[in-house]
Amino acid sequence: MEKSKTWHRKKIVTVFLICTAMFIGLAGRVVYLMVFRSEHYEQLAEDLHQRERKIKAKRGRIIDSTGTVLADNRTVCTISVIHNQIKEPEKVIEVLCRELELSEETVRKRVEKVSSIEKVKSNVSKEVGDAIRAYKLDGVKVDEDYKRYYPYNELASKILGFTGADNQGILALESSYEEYLQGEAGVILETTDARGVEISEAGEDRIEPVNGDDLILSLDVNIQQYATQLANQVMKSKEAESVSILVMRPDNGEILAMVDVPEYNLNDPFTLGTEVEADKKQDALNQMWRNACINDTYEPGSAFKIITASAALEEGVVTETDAFSCPGFIVVDDRKIRCAKVAGHGAETFVQGTMNSCNPVFVTVGLRLGVEKYYAYFEQFGLKKKTGIDLPGEAGTIMHKKEDMGNVELATVSFGQSFQITPIQLATTISSLINGGNRIIPHLGVKTVNEEGEVTNTFSWKTEQRIISESTSERLRSILFEVVENGGGKNGKVEGYRVGGKTATSETLPRGSGRYISSFVGFAPAEEPKVLALCIIRNPKGTYYGGLIAAPVVRQLFENILPYLEKMEYTLQKGT
Repeated sequence: MEKSKTWHRKKIVTVFLICTAMFIGLAGRVVYLMVFRSEHYEQLAEDLHQRERKIKAKRGRIIDSTGTVLADNRTVCTISVIHNQIKEPEKVIEVLCRELELSEETVRKRVEKVSSIEKVKSNVSKEVGDAIRAYKLDGVKVDEDYKRYYPYNELASKILGFTGADNQGILALESSYEEYLQGEAGVILETTDARGVEISEAGEDRIEPVNGDDLILSLDVNIQQYATQLANQVMKSKEAESVSILVMRPDNGEILAMVDVPEYNLNDPFTLGTEVEADKKQDALNQMWRNACINDTYEPGSAFKIITASAALEEGVVTETDAFSCPGFIVVDDRKIRCAKVAGHGAETFVQGTMNSCNPVFVTVGLRLGVEKYYAYFEQFGLKKKTGIDLPGEAGTIMHKKEDMGNVELATVSFGQSFQITPIQLATTISSLINGGNRIIPHLGVKTVNEEGEVTNTFSWKTEQRIISESTSERLRSILFEVVENGGGKNGKVEGYRVGGKTATSETLPRGSGRYISSFVGFAPAEEPKVLALCIIRNPKGTYYGGLIAAPVVRQLFENILPYLEKMEYTLQKGT
């Protein structure tokens, strides 16, 4: 009996101790939660009763070197509904159907959907948004937003690019400078009750957006417009597939214009000019958006003789007065390589051979260099790597491997065939060879500025290592001046200015297809180049020689922009 009482007393004590421990633990937990974790749970409770709506930042504008806005923003609205706040659903449906021009089925589905917030339509004009706001409908939210707008529609489309529905950059500069242009979104926080209904007395908390910076370009809208006009004219007159015109400063790599017609409407970038099957539409869009100046490669033809001449002069395997003889062809191993002039040029010096764009002369010079040295100069000039231009999707050079190059391959490369490069690579390399011998980086971005006009970033585009000597560069400029003044490039001559340059005509693969690429590269003034232009005409009908159809385009371009450039801040005499 006594043992039983003792056991019961112990049990009572044990239960008491357990209860006491539980009470102390519970009290400690309450103290911990109320004192040490109070801020955390207060935030959770607040989050439970807050609804978040994004405020998009205003995207930075894209502005050319003259201060002209090429990419801007228009205020638009996003219309949303909050189910638990709607008091007159039928009226809401009727108003939104009418103002937004949507079907009743579409609007009703969104209005009747039980969710914290449901978007009905975005990119609504501000006028329509203001009209809906004026109805003061409970549960209908009108938030102002921004939509990208391009004042010049097609102009510079392939270098500007465009944005998506979320205002994020998709192509070209809009994409490559996204981190500077996009800004930081803001937030609107509404306090609601347990049913999700807004508590009007609580008001709104706002975190204001940070707008993106404006991007300032080297591009000049006046030069871009005129180059585009010329490109469209020659494409129409020659029934060509496409025409590209590049205008850049050979001394520092600034791009003044980059045209690749046909272009597309930046304000309607998903509409094709022709009907295509649904499963082929994306491929057609990708092709329409491509910028052949940087995305595509081609055989440069005789314009590449500038590179061969530079290497040969630098290496000392040829001088301006070296004598050659052209019978109209040259035999390399077992291959007969013809000159453009079937009858041959006869006796000529190296300068005359360049003026005549004589293939046998340049094959001979290339063979003098040999594969090892030619390949070394190819790499030294930067032709094996990309230019580093500030546009996405740059293609690389397609070149023979050194171990696969024999005399025939060397011979064809010497006059610009059997390999491929991009137009921007050709223009950049020639610029680097005529500017005194310093490799440059082509670019469009100069700096960014904030809304107050303060510079936030200045982009550095330093010239790279010297690739040829100043004396070789000077000799090259003199030879190329003779090409325009007295040789095959005479249609690129501009009265009152000393212009240097080189013509090119190459047949596309497969040979014998009758499809040609005609081009001309010119620069001025010849003694101290401040502007270089490259015109490429793809598959022209009728006459296709570069000296006859591409050189006149650059001449007309220079006739208009050289006087203009003299008046600008970066004059031909002084530079920037």
